[in-house]
Amino acid sequence: MNKHILRGLLAVGALVSAGGAMAQTTGTVDTSAITAAGTTVATVGAAVFAVYVGIKVWAWVRRAL
Repeated sequence: MNKHILRGLLAVGALVSAGGAMAQTTGTVDTSAITAAGTTVATVGAAVFAVYVGIKVWAWVRRAL
């Protein structure tokens, strides 16, 4: 078989199998723990980003002096 046909069949197979993974579930799903953890994750992410920027600024200032 041609390489392009095999790649196409692989892509179609991946799309078909991904559709089953996203099937709607019956009933309700409790997402309160995920929602509550979102604030904590955002705070930690902001702190890590601030430390990263601080290190870059410190290195930039040291190089300038």
